[in-house]
Amino acid sequence: MEAVKRLSKLIASFSELTREIIFSSGRKILILTESILSPNNDILWHAYQLAILTSRLEAEPPKPQLPHPALRKIRKVLFTLSGNGEGKPCKFPFKFQGTSYDSCTTEGRTDGYRWCATTEDYDKDKTYGFCPETALSTVGGNSEGSPCVFPFTFLGNKYNSCTTSGRSDGKLWCATSSNYDDDRKWGFCPDQGYSLFLVAAHEFGHALGLEHSDDPGALMAPIYTYTKNFRLSQDDVNGIQDLYGPGSKDKPGPGPVPTLGPVTPELCSKDIIFDAVSQIRGEIFFFKDRFIWRTVNIGTRPSGPLLRAIFWSELPDKIDAVYEDPQEEKTIFFSGNEYWVYSSSSLESGYPKRLSSLGLPADVQHVDAAFNWGKNKKTYIFTGDKFWRYNEGKKKMDVGFPKLIADAWNGVPDSLDAVLDHSTSGFSYFFKDWYYLKLEDKSLKIVKVGNVKNDWLGC
Repeated sequence: MEAVKRLSKLIASFSELTREIIFSSGRKILILTESILSPNNDILWHAYQLAILTSRLEAEPPKPQLPHPALRKIRKVLFTLSGNGEGKPCKFPFKFQGTSYDSCTTEGRTDGYRWCATTEDYDKDKTYGFCPETALSTVGGNSEGSPCVFPFTFLGNKYNSCTTSGRSDGKLWCATSSNYDDDRKWGFCPDQGYSLFLVAAHEFGHALGLEHSDDPGALMAPIYTYTKNFRLSQDDVNGIQDLYGPGSKDKPGPGPVPTLGPVTPELCSKDIIFDAVSQIRGEIFFFKDRFIWRTVNIGTRPSGPLLRAIFWSELPDKIDAVYEDPQEEKTIFFSGNEYWVYSSSSLESGYPKRLSSLGLPADVQHVDAAFNWGKNKKTYIFTGDKFWRYNEGKKKMDVGFPKLIADAWNGVPDSLDAVLDHSTSGFSYFFKDWYYLKLEDKSLKIVKVGNVKNDWLGC
């Protein structure tokens, strides 16, 4: 336990030494106070330079007067982590399955981790490593969170930072390959920029002996994801205890007893009760705590887990319900007594708002489930044993509601976990605990009761 306290103390003390600076471009980054920016402090200096290199600000920050060897190393080569490449640098370009890559890629992996070969031909030598988190991950677009690639070519011009060129809404974007004109791969640049607190905390973990983790929710995951409310995961705690021991089981002293950190759910090890399930832009998304899984077909093993913040970074750690308004192509999230409206991965101005602004009574403090029913294009909002019907066109609740679920939805239980209208299938699905009910839209009859893990997750 002393090792865990040591790591937590380092992170806490680092957090106290940070301050927020807003550069001329308006992008935010957490940087160290000038009192500890010293080339003699290897860990902090490396973290500072890593944050500067990854922030991708339009206005280049001032260069340090004393270049540090670690900074020179970063500029010369991109050293790998974990894998079987023994820390050797990426070799660009490299071949993988007959295709040439001149940057890190996620091809061939289902967890979204970026990697590269450490020789010119992976197909022949099979040596690789994970790329350190020195790239700006995207949200939205068509690249599934892949990082920006700088410089990139757009309409014949080269760009060394995120740009608004080609867009009328002023949103910053980047290509996720070196040539957008050829590959058409892109994503929005997240507004939060990089938190040096998270980058430095990650570096502290390496300094204590931790390697990269396969757990996407861990601090030591090889891919950086902006996290608003950071909490050390149990995977990180287990890793540090493996190195230094768990410490005494006795209570260490006055104050609360340490609790377990967040644990990344495993789909098939036990039944998962999802916070929400929804079809968004043609894909089925499963939500649980900070994580999402996604698939196109029911019964096919979803890809993931991925951190939800990759796509919707402003949401709280836990959501209660989500649905897509197909008419306006917007996604609506509910958490507590508030809701958020997104266009793609961009939060609309003025949100979150109170549930009462939707027309729900003031005493409704959370939503159990919500879905837009393709049969009549109306949105149904469930809480407890009641439901409301919302008219998306008129932006108001229909009269005559709420109604009891038992009176209108024969066989559907109260206090639902999620509801999904699977477009074009003619069926809607109601999720409760470990099971689901399949409703035929035309007859409004339950035609099947099944196990979520077996029928939806491919377990």
